[in-house]
Amino acid sequence: MTRHALLLAAALLLPACGRSAPPPNVLLITIDTLRADRLGCYGYSRATSPNIDRLAARGALFERAYTTLPRTTQSVASILTGRYPKSHGARGLFSTLSGTNLTLAEILAERKYDTAAFLSNLFLRPGQGFEQGFGTYDNPQSRWDGDSSGPISSAALDWLKRRPGGRPFFLWVHYLDPHWTYRPAPPFDSAFDPGFTERFTLYEDLEAGRLTKGQVIFENRLTARQVAHVAALYDGEIAQVDAALGQLLEYALRPELQPLLLVLTSDHGESLGEHGCHFAHGEYLYQETLRVPLLMSLPGRIPAGLRVGALAENIDIVPTIVELLGLHRVQAADGRPLLVPAAGRGADGTWGAAPGRDIVFAESDFQLIHPENRRYYIPGPAGKWSSAFDGRYKLIHVPRPGGALVEFYDLADDPGETRDLEGAGADPEVRRRLLGELQRYVDYDAGATSRPREIDPEERRRLKSLGYVN
Repeated sequence: MTRHALLLAAALLLPACGRSAPPPNVLLITIDTLRADRLGCYGYSRATSPNIDRLAARGALFERAYTTLPRTTQSVASILTGRYPKSHGARGLFSTLSGTNLTLAEILAERKYDTAAFLSNLFLRPGQGFEQGFGTYDNPQSRWDGDSSGPISSAALDWLKRRPGGRPFFLWVHYLDPHWTYRPAPPFDSAFDPGFTERFTLYEDLEAGRLTKGQVIFENRLTARQVAHVAALYDGEIAQVDAALGQLLEYALRPELQPLLLVLTSDHGESLGEHGCHFAHGEYLYQETLRVPLLMSLPGRIPAGLRVGALAENIDIVPTIVELLGLHRVQAADGRPLLVPAAGRGADGTWGAAPGRDIVFAESDFQLIHPENRRYYIPGPAGKWSSAFDGRYKLIHVPRPGGALVEFYDLADDPGETRDLEGAGADPEVRRRLLGELQRYVDYDAGATSRPREIDPEERRRLKSLGYVN
């Protein structure tokens, strides 16, 4: 073994070396609009994610992790606080994260961690409350409109290289690239559909007003071949982020930065044509927008190659990080640790999977709903969809004047949720149980007095570029 390899091996074992070991550094990576099933480590056939896949091999991969709400504002608030939207209070896209919440950055800042965030998202801009606890919070307007994974990695790397030593760090990076519009730079723009030759004017039609984004989402105007091409562009965006992430990981995994607790996840997925919804998220509650990747690595503590099949939610991320660091539990958290010290573990200090959840819940957004969505029956918070999933059966509640719609799916036989069993084969006992659990979870009238605020022209332009408004 080379001297470099010996140094690396020694560094990776530090978490198990006793009280004299330094506290782990923490790197949290969130990738906007990233579906788990478009990554190689989750079984995807295209080579979209070689760096993410290598990260997955270093630690734990959670096979069934879900977001609590498929929008950035609400989901990221849950990731940072360990609380459901109804607990942290950020229920709509334009919501702020109240200072009454205790964030992961605040917990670690109290423990003398250097804290920094390098982001790209309009809804995570300074003043929205997500900066709580961060000594450095970098999210300039120049990164809000398009792909910016390269600049984000560069800024984060510069901070890592310039920060003084002596204290552990907590670094959060949030990449936006997979979010609409899908316009990856070469070579990623043609990496997964090099043979496409059809005339393709989708983006030009949207910019010229010949199409609205609502028509694209709910009244698909593309050929099947063009839909496949747009999905390939989405894959190109993932590969583009993966390449930029590789630059950050190459430095972050250096021996002198170990021990390092590294967590990678997404705020939500994306519908790529399933259920009549093209290239969007937030309004429906099917698996393609709810299931997210979740990877955790801490060599010496989390075994390499661990795959966890238990149900998990993004509210479980902060409690797991806090538990792995040996700190106090998160105050008023709805989440719980996903990893626990392995029973009968020896001196190696390894941890294993905690018992999974019985049910995971989700709710939809109620702001900026496109008028072309014919399934948006009741305006405002009272029209939110909600869902409960027990790992096999899933129930979706859709408010509607005159009585709610209920959809019921058996994902063991129908993973794509294409056969609604409601009224035609739904197990009555399972249906009753899930509906009861959902009714206990959901506060249907909460926020009924809250209304979307006025949007200024510049903000509307940015929202249009992201596909939120027509």
